[in-house]
Amino acid sequence: MEVEKIETNLKRNLLLHSSYVKFSPNKREENQVIQINPEITFQTILGFGGAFTESSCYVLNSLDKKVSDNILDDYFLEENLNYQFGRISIGSCDFSLDSYSYCYKNDLSDFSIKRDMKYVIPVIKSAQKRNKNLQFVASPWSPPKFMKSNNSLILGGKLLTQYKSLWVEYLVKYVHSYHKQGIPISYMTIQNEPNAKQTWESCLYSSSEEADLLKNYLFPIFKKNHLTTDFLIWDHNKDIILERSIETLVNYNALSFAKRYCFSLVYW
Repeated sequence: MEVEKIETNLKRNLLLHSSYVKFSPNKREENQVIQINPEITFQTILGFGGAFTESSCYVLNSLDKKVSDNILDDYFLEENLNYQFGRISIGSCDFSLDSYSYCYKNDLSDFSIKRDMKYVIPVIKSAQKRNKNLQFVASPWSPPKFMKSNNSLILGGKLLTQYKSLWVEYLVKYVHSYHKQGIPISYMTIQNEPNAKQTWESCLYSSSEEADLLKNYLFPIFKKNHLTTDFLIWDHNKDIILERSIETLVNYNALSFAKRYCFSLVYW
């Protein structure tokens, strides 16, 4: 079998370079074979997209306007890549200019998305002008540090039990704040890389902890606030997506919430 590969690699001076890769039928290459059967269908692909990180929005803001406009045109206009989804970090992530949360007081009285108004939200609004149907997926990398077992945004840690309700109220405030800016949050993942202790913003969740947060906090509190955001579990690598999904949805009884409010997400 022969497959065409199209590659762009600046170091090798390649721009949309076309070449062909041959696959031979031997056991050592079994995992490299892509089998396509158009008669069998499984999941539906909702669309493709990219992330509105603070660093990328900062870079776009620093460019000549004509250049940044051309970049946004390439990504979001229908005749070009026509991105349908945009991912947004809830608070800071590993692609932020520095670490921050939207509040630092345990009554949420100082909650504000003012930080996002400088770079992130203006770029999102520019993208929306190019694609009015753009949908958004929001992901937390970490709750505020006072809510965590390690009192830090970084190096993993756990969401403390006594702050689960407050954390979800924080997320409700986030969705309301973005809605006021004309940016509806259609989907929200429970946690970015819930099984990874990172040197940047991170927080650890087991499958039972994701199920608990979904069933007993996210679902009822969002419903109480009349929000229809859909929740995504296992925002991580796809290698154990089946096992993790079965654990969360079946073993820990979150399946009844899956029809509208819970999906599995292959890490993107």
